[in-house]
Amino acid sequence: MKSRAYYSARNLVFALTAQGMDSILTFIARTVFIYTLGETYLGMNGLFSDILTLLSLAELGCGTAIIYAMYQPAAKGDEQKLAALLNLYKKIYITLGTGISIVGLCLIPFLDFFISDMPDIPELPFIYILYLLNTTCTYFFSYKKSILMAYQIHHVVSKITMITVISQNLLQMTILFLTHNFLLYLVIQLLATFFCNMAISLYVDRHFVFLKEYNKEKLDKESKADIIKNIKAMFLDKLSSAVVTSTDNMLISKFVSTIVLGYYSNYTLFVTIIRNIMLRVSDALTGSVGNMVSSENPKHAKKVFEDLLFMNFWIIAVFSIMLFSFINPFIMLWIGESYLLQLPIVFIICLNMYMRYIRNTQLIFIDTYGLFQEIRIKCISEALINLIASLILLIPLHMGVSGILLGTFISNITTNFWFEPYIIYKKRFKEPLKGYFKKFFLYLGITLGAGGCVFWFAEYVTFNGGWIEFALKFFGCLIFLNGIFAGIFHRQDEYLYFKEKFAEVLEVRRQRRS
Repeated sequence: MKSRAYYSARNLVFALTAQGMDSILTFIARTVFIYTLGETYLGMNGLFSDILTLLSLAELGCGTAIIYAMYQPAAKGDEQKLAALLNLYKKIYITLGTGISIVGLCLIPFLDFFISDMPDIPELPFIYILYLLNTTCTYFFSYKKSILMAYQIHHVVSKITMITVISQNLLQMTILFLTHNFLLYLVIQLLATFFCNMAISLYVDRHFVFLKEYNKEKLDKESKADIIKNIKAMFLDKLSSAVVTSTDNMLISKFVSTIVLGYYSNYTLFVTIIRNIMLRVSDALTGSVGNMVSSENPKHAKKVFEDLLFMNFWIIAVFSIMLFSFINPFIMLWIGESYLLQLPIVFIICLNMYMRYIRNTQLIFIDTYGLFQEIRIKCISEALINLIASLILLIPLHMGVSGILLGTFISNITTNFWFEPYIIYKKRFKEPLKGYFKKFFLYLGITLGAGGCVFWFAEYVTFNGGWIEFALKFFGCLIFLNGIFAGIFHRQDEYLYFKEKFAEVLEVRRQRRS
C-alpha cells in the first residue's frame, strides 16, 4: 500500500513535467503569434477568453462539490456510489454545455459592447464561435476526470494533456508561419481540446469498468440533496472568482484600449503559466488531502495544512520575485520596449499573483472539507468589493490599468485574506488564528526582503547586455533566492518534513526499480 506522500509526489512530478512542456511551447507559440498576427488579435484572444470564463459560471461549482463527495466512497471502495455520482455529474454537465452554447451564441450581436476600439476584422463572429466551442466541448467529457482525482491518479490527465499540448502548439505554429490564418489556429485548438478530453474519457472507460455496470445507478435522495446544497454555495465562489479574475480584461478593453489589453496580456501570459503550475500542484495534492481529511484527526490535518502552506509559500514567493525582477527586461529583449508596462503596474500584477496563490492551501482544504456553505458571504463580498473598487479607481479617479488591478487587491485583502483561514481554523482545527497569521506575515516579510535584493541585482548590476547577461542574472538570482530560503528555514519543521518525504519517495522509486 503506497503512502499518500507517494501518490502526491507522483502526481506532482507528472503535473509539473506536463506544465513545463506546456509553458515552453505556449511561450514559443505566443512569440510566433505576435510576429505573425500582431497586437490586435492578441487583445481579442484575452478578451474572448474572459467572456467565456464568465459564461462558464453556469458550471456552478458542481465539479468541486461532486469530487468532494467522491473522496469517502473512493477510500472505502464503494463503486456503486461512485458510479451514481459520476452519472449525476454527467447529466449536469451535458445540460450545462448545451445551455452555455445557446447563451454564448446569443451574445454575438453584442460583442462591440465589450470593445472600445472595435477592429476591422470581418471574421470576428467566427473567431468568437470557435472560442465558444472550445469552451463548451469540454463539458461533454471532462466529468470523467473527477474519478481519477478521487483515486489519486491525476498523473494520467497530466500525461495525456502533455501529449496533446505538444501536438497542438507545433501544429498552430506551423499554421501561423505558413498561412497567418487565425481561424485555422483556433480550429487546431478546438480539435486538440476535443481529442484530449476524448482520450481521458476512453482511459476511464477502460480502467473503471464498474462505471458501465452501474451506468443507470442513481444517487439516493439524501446524498443528492447535500450535493445540490453544496453546488448552490459553490456558485457564489465561482461568481466571485470570475468577477475578480475575468473582468480585468473586459474593463481594460472597454475603458482603456484593446491595444493596451494586448500589452497587458503579454504579462498575464506569464501569470497564467504560473497559475497553471500552481493549479497542477493543487490538483496533484487535492486527492491525497481529501483522502486524509476523511480519515485523520484535526490535529494531524492542521499539521498537513501548515506543511502545504510552507510549500505553497516557497513556490509562489520564488515565482513572484523572479517575475517582478525580470519580466520587463525579458519583454524588452523578446519583443521590444514599446510593449512594456510601467513598473508600478508590474508590481501590482505580481502582488496580486502572490496574494491569490498563497491561498491555494486554504482552497484545497475548503474543497476537501466541503466548507462550501460557510464561504457564501465571503464570495458575495469579494465580488462586490472588487467591481466597485475597480470602477471607482478607474472612472472618477482615472487610474487606468493600475486602478483596475488595485481593485482586485483591495477585494482580496478585505475578504479572502482573513476569512478563509478563519473558517478552516474555527470549523475544523478548533484553534485560534494567531499561529496562521504569524506564519503568513513571516513569509510575506521574507518575500519582500529577498525580493528587494533580487530586484536591485537584476536592475542595477550589468555586464555586456543581451540574452547572455539576462540568463546569467536570472539563473544566478534563482539559485541565490532558493539558497536564502533554505538558509532561513533549514531548521523549521516544515522544511525538515519535506526533506524527509522527498527521501522517502526516492527510496520507494529505488525499490521499484531494483
